Amino acid sequence: MSFIQNFKDYTPEKSTLVWTAVGASALTMAVGFMWAGWVTESSAEETAAEAAAAARAELAATICAENFRGTSVARAQYEEISELRGFRQRQFVEEQPWALMPGEQDVTRAAAERCAELIVAMDVTSLPPQVTAEVPQN
Repeated sequence: MSFIQNFKDYTPEKSTLVWTAVGASALTMAVGFMWAGWVTESSAEETAAEAAAAARAELAATICAENFRGTSVARAQYEEISELRGFRQRQFVEEQPWALMPGEQDVTRAAAERCAELIVAMDVTSLPPQVTAEVPQN
């Protein structure tokens, strides 16, 4: 008998079919989770939440930087924040009223850090001139 004839005549037992199905399922899951990029629902939700938080922080930072640009004391504050380093720049931003988004009580750390980066990267010549109030002399 040839191999092909033996293959055609083979009738597997139920246990062989069940174990073949179990093995194929396990192999499919292993390949899917290890190499095909499958993720569990909880890790997908976590990734989505992180992406949403990063997007909100980026939007808040952009608005914060534009609010800064619109203040009358932008040049003076630009020089002040440019002299600071690291976390002190973030703290400076967190203390400013123009950093708060409408309806928020405080500035998120990520938004404040990014806002500080955007402010320091600004071209100082694009900022409005310093407005000083002169007191009339009598």
